[in-house]
Amino acid sequence: MRNIRQALAGFAPVLATVVTLIPLTHRTGIVVLGAAVSMMAARSGRGHGPWRLLLVPAGALVIAAFAVLFHAAHAYGDAFFVLTVAAATAARALGPAAGHLGRALVLPLIGMLIAPVDPGGHPWRTLAWATLAVFVAEGYALIGRRLGGTDAQPEPSSTAPARIHVWRGVQSALALTLAFTIGQTVFGEHWAWTVISAHTVGAAARSRGDALLRGAHRTLGALGGTLVATVLALAVGDHRSVAVGLLLAVLAAGFYLRQFGYAWWAASVTAALALLYSLLGVTGTATLPLLAARLLAVVAGALCAVLPAALVAPVRTGAVLRKRTAECLRAIRDGEHATALRGLAALRESAAPLLAIRRLRPRRELRWVDALSALEPDLRALAAGDEDPAARRRVREVLAPVAEDLRAAAGR
Repeated sequence: MRNIRQALAGFAPVLATVVTLIPLTHRTGIVVLGAAVSMMAARSGRGHGPWRLLLVPAGALVIAAFAVLFHAAHAYGDAFFVLTVAAATAARALGPAAGHLGRALVLPLIGMLIAPVDPGGHPWRTLAWATLAVFVAEGYALIGRRLGGTDAQPEPSSTAPARIHVWRGVQSALALTLAFTIGQTVFGEHWAWTVISAHTVGAAARSRGDALLRGAHRTLGALGGTLVATVLALAVGDHRSVAVGLLLAVLAAGFYLRQFGYAWWAASVTAALALLYSLLGVTGTATLPLLAARLLAVVAGALCAVLPAALVAPVRTGAVLRKRTAECLRAIRDGEHATALRGLAALRESAAPLLAIRRLRPRRELRWVDALSALEPDLRALAAGDEDPAARRRVREVLAPVAEDLRAAAGR
């Protein structure tokens, strides 16, 4: 039930954004922009507070600059996008506040790729509609998090050296440059799919293995979503009401299933895209070439993100796990059990690449993940103020061997 509530809290703002914007504007691009920003805001989750509404005007300036530069010359818009995203990624070296600011400004910029807004002959009017769409999306995302009770968990503080964030900015710049070049050269008017794929795979990757795993998940998800979308596109035809209902159902399912793996989210978005085409007038077998092109563009974008992460100052997954384990142990030692629970969640997330190949290549770091995960019920009880001597004894019994093995691994 808790997972269902979280899925509803993530999907309700998207639905509310669409329902609000449709009566206000009949411009499909503006409605899709609002829905895209709402989905990304719901997925980003952490650090989403009322202060983000104050950044909407700044985000509008970013949108305006990109729209004007891109429609003046693709090269100018491409360069602006690459530099903005790379700077926002590297800004995390300055602290959590700078990282939140960078993500808040990049969010509408990514939305512009999903739903391009052409300034045309009325750039200020278009900018005003785009600003309204972003404001409505951010506002509903904030309300959804408050009502869903999911805004109480702060983001774990990053202790990564500043140079790591700077190198991630460099990796992001290289990945996006490759994606723009390949996308606009090979995929024509569908180049944005390559760039979006490169950004979504590379932006959240914390290690070389994480980038590889996310790239594989996105490719598998896009493949599965393409198969489902082909059936849906042929079945729906030009029935708009059926397409709207299925579109909402597919996105709602994606919000719930994403907790089991990123591939589910990629699949749901791909299937939803086919239904969106039917709403825009592309129906039946006419969608098949578009879906095939999108699958190829997604694979190309994933490769664009994986190559810099693997070749340019790569961060090893084992090193990330050693650092996360040490942070979790220190939090438990200091009695900060709520912090330890957040650290444990970050540890499991970082271990996903090694867990995926556990049977092929077992690693000692996974024993730490198993041991600390087994303590989660005890840590939750201690964090709630339950002074259970048995729980404290079990925690002490597990910490000693994990700490000893961690010291041995660090020495090696």
